[in-house]
Amino acid sequence: MFLLQCIGVGLISVFCILDSRILGRLNFERPLITCTMVGILLGDVQTGLLVGAQMEMVTLGMMSIGASGVDMNMGSIVGCALVIMTGTNIEMALTVAVPMTVLSNILGMISSIVRIQFTHMCDNYVEASNYKMARVVHSIYGPILYSLFNFIPVFLTVYFGADVVNAITEVVPEWVNNGVSLGANIISFYGFALLLSTMVNKNNVIFFFVGFVISAYSGLGLTAMAVISIVCAFLLYQLRYQDKPTGTTKAVESQIDPDYDELEDLDN
Repeated sequence: MFLLQCIGVGLISVFCILDSRILGRLNFERPLITCTMVGILLGDVQTGLLVGAQMEMVTLGMMSIGASGVDMNMGSIVGCALVIMTGTNIEMALTVAVPMTVLSNILGMISSIVRIQFTHMCDNYVEASNYKMARVVHSIYGPILYSLFNFIPVFLTVYFGADVVNAITEVVPEWVNNGVSLGANIISFYGFALLLSTMVNKNNVIFFFVGFVISAYSGLGLTAMAVISIVCAFLLYQLRYQDKPTGTTKAVESQIDPDYDELEDLDN
């Protein structure tokens, strides 16, 4: 069973890395989604969600600009799997995810060198009018390379890492764990601040404050808060649009007003 679980975790990493390469971009390649999938596979969805949320905030704190930045996906998958398998605290996931992310970047550079050779192979096949082999290199060789460079390190780390993580947990001083926990929280708060900076404006900031006050002083759980938020959003929508005919949207307003710009609403 343990071997099958390790293979399953490796296949999750393969599925997620191929998301933006073959499937389009369905957003499976996000720590929150990948860790939830690992939690479902290993039978601990709650821990998967908790680790995924923590890693998602860390990822937002390390948000890339253009093609730069780091990919926390492989590290998140391995960290989440080891936390569930070993029963350690969530902060240990970050301790495992950071070196795995470094390894992922190194493997990514090696993979890029190999993919350049694939590009030259495609060029040679096209020049020789061998379009069938050019399609094979592009559609098969590339995905196989991505799959191997993700499956092998994830599988080996999860398979051999459980005992290692347990040993590290026993010998690592408490102050180191506290430092890692503090650093993870700081990065997570920074990531959450970046997320809010793209969402909050003068029209909806009051709702964030109201939600915070209710959550802090009512004692309600996240599920209850989510249900209340959905109901309030539905009521506000009904109050705003109940007297307007169906189909009256900003798209229609843009046809009436030639100077209307949808992008201006993002700044309000």
